[in-house]
Amino acid sequence: MSLKTRINGQSEDSLTPLTDRLVQETYHNSPTMSDKKNTSQDPLACEEGPGICAIILTIGSLFLIVASLPLSLFCVVKVVQEYERAVIFRLGRLLTGGARGPGVFFIIPCVDIMRRLI
Repeated sequence: MSLKTRINGQSEDSLTPLTDRLVQETYHNSPTMSDKKNTSQDPLACEEGPGICAIILTIGSLFLIVASLPLSLFCVVKVVQEYERAVIFRLGRLLTGGARGPGVFFIIPCVDIMRRLI
C-alpha cells in the first residue's frame, strides 16, 4: 500500500486540481528528444536577435573607444630627447634600472610618474 492516499485520483499533498491537471498535461504532451529535433517551433527558443538598445550601446561603445584612443596614447607615450634622461617612479618607488636614456617610454597613467633630468 502506498504511503500517500489518493482522493478522487489526486494525492492528498497536491495544491489544486488545476495544478495537477497542468502537470499531467505537460508530462503527457511533452515532446521527446526526437520530436524536438524535428520541430522548428520550440516555444522556449528565442529566435530574436539583439534588441535596438543592445545595438545602440555597441555602436556607442565602439565610438567611445575610437574617439578616446588618440587621447590615451597621448597620455601613455612619453618621449625623452637625446640630451635628457628620465626617472620613472611607480607608486612612489624608483623603477629598477635607474635613469632611462633617450627614447620612447610607455607610462601607466595614475600609477607611474616620469621626471626628466637635464
